[in-house]
Amino acid sequence: MSASDMAEEGFLRRWARLKSSPEMVEQAAAVEAPLPAVHTAVEEEERPLPTLDDVARLTPESDYSAFVAKGVDKAVQRMALKKLFADPNFAVMDGLDIYISDYNKAAPLTDAMLATLRHAPGVLDRLLGRDKDDDDGDPAAVDEGAPTQGTT
Repeated sequence: MSASDMAEEGFLRRWARLKSSPEMVEQAAAVEAPLPAVHTAVEEEERPLPTLDDVARLTPESDYSAFVAKGVDKAVQRMALKKLFADPNFAVMDGLDIYISDYNKAAPLTDAMLATLRHAPGVLDRLLGRDKDDDDGDPAAVDEGAPTQGTT
């Protein structure tokens, strides 16, 4: 197939044509089917459902999968999960709890941070086009280009 034919065919049509080619079909058939699961539904039905006595024997190293299986009493499930999450390994703060701090208390600015901010008035004056000579040290000085109240 020439390059112009491939360009006219479009990506999806070319992909579908190549996927349905006999070589691809043979390769797909050659792939083995996945192995069946290790346990079957019959084995699960033979195993008795856990009870509150089984929950009392649980340790942090125990396998909890039987307690979250289908058909287990909800009270037994809750007690098993309470016992699992009572382990101190689950009480570790991970640093992702961003809402746990009290943001109502402002941290005081350090002297070093204040020193870095001392340049800000000069930068703002340059950005706004004001010179130090225009202000004459009067903080209430009005910019000459700004309109004042009462004038039309």
